[in-house]
Amino acid sequence: MLLIVNADDLGTSSRVNDETFALMEAGIVTSATLIANAPGFAEAARRSRDYPQCSFGVHLNLSALRPIGPIEGLESILDDRGQLSQKLFQVAMPDRDLRAAMVRELETQVQCVLDSGVAVSHFDSHQHVHTIPQLFPVFKAVQRRFGVRKIRRTRNLLEAGRKPRGLRAVKKGAFSVAQRYIYASRCPDGFGDFRDFYDALQLGHMPRFRSLELMVHPGTSDRTYQEEIEQLRSGWPESLPKDVELRSYLSL
Repeated sequence: MLLIVNADDLGTSSRVNDETFALMEAGIVTSATLIANAPGFAEAARRSRDYPQCSFGVHLNLSALRPIGPIEGLESILDDRGQLSQKLFQVAMPDRDLRAAMVRELETQVQCVLDSGVAVSHFDSHQHVHTIPQLFPVFKAVQRRFGVRKIRRTRNLLEAGRKPRGLRAVKKGAFSVAQRYIYASRCPDGFGDFRDFYDALQLGHMPRFRSLELMVHPGTSDRTYQEEIEQLRSGWPESLPKDVELRSYLSL
């Protein structure tokens, strides 16, 4: 099994950058995704060059911070400070103008990452907005524009190593098929939170996929994520079966 540990939100702050790169140095985090419109982005992009063994993608963002590009067309998802906001989740079905503005903003974010010298390996998104069915055409347009074929799948690794069941599993399965075959893309077979994987590993319930991505959030002040850092530094890789390889998106 190929196991990828991806740090989300790289570039959010110097603290997030420091903790992410420290975990990469330790060989625990193998991949990260950068937020191009975040305050610490330039620093993160510069420091990423020191870790050629790791993959770096774009954490596409439509729900936080100020847009990089023009705001025309994005007004309905901006707050009163002109920042991208949670209003995105109130849009039942974006019209053509809003979709076009979203594509433009995301393309600007990706181009910003490329212009910084980062070789973009894959896409995921802030608050998983790339898995919202109504926004599927938006993200596929951005994939096509840059030829990025690797993308995070929907979550299918849950607490205690469980997988989705029933109607939820059917919906997730249908979306994953669309992700893979509409503008053909490569996704890990499994995706979930590192803490759920860690708990399952401690119980001896090793999730089995051909490839599995685990999401982590170094540098986040939330207490839950502080516990995650303690788990990440606990020596858990020593408990992995011999047929599990800790790699990056470069190996997918």
